[in-house]
Amino acid sequence: MKQKSLAALFKANLPFLIPYFLFLLAAGIPIALFPKPAIHIYINDHTYGMADTFFRLITNLGDGVTVAILAVLFFLFRFKNGILIALSGILAGVSTQLLKRTLFSDMQRPKKFFEGIHDLHLVPGVESYGGHSFPSGHTASAFALYFCLALMTENKVLKSLLFMLALIVALSRVYLSQHFLNDVYAGSILGICSCILAWYILTHSRPFANASWMERSFFLNKNKTA
Repeated sequence: MKQKSLAALFKANLPFLIPYFLFLLAAGIPIALFPKPAIHIYINDHTYGMADTFFRLITNLGDGVTVAILAVLFFLFRFKNGILIALSGILAGVSTQLLKRTLFSDMQRPKKFFEGIHDLHLVPGVESYGGHSFPSGHTASAFALYFCLALMTENKVLKSLLFMLALIVALSRVYLSQHFLNDVYAGSILGICSCILAWYILTHSRPFANASWMERSFFLNKNKTA
């Protein structure tokens, strides 16, 4: 998190952002050309056993519990990193819930939307919900989390892998019929924006900007007082 400007932030994280923009383009085309039920049925018709298990497990990497655990772990080693993850997760969660429960409160999830219309393949062991489909909270959390982690490393390969992990979590939400493609598309944008806003707050506003305690570690502090 050494970047001092948004331009530097984007430049340093192109290995994450370039494939992300390609995803926005690739997913944006069918979203613009086809109705969301048709897109979902097409995806749902291409499911199979091993993928069921994989996506059922991988989707958990975008939930609030994962964000909370990583925020605590990173906080122990460097306060700034833990706070970034936590703040980004909070911003992503609050923004998605506000949209779900106000402007888009009537948006149904695939299981409810297709009820009596089309029999979806639903993965066993996955609890399906009916409402508050748009935008996808898991996707927002995943992109916020893994973009935050990308900011913390200079390894370009790792940045790209972190994008892939965020994308897989997003796709899992569609595969599991928890969301439509439109939902995860919007959720990914909210997640990226939440991370950028959290980073900006921590690097450009008081009491965080240039605060020496932000660079400290819980373990270093313990060693100093021992």
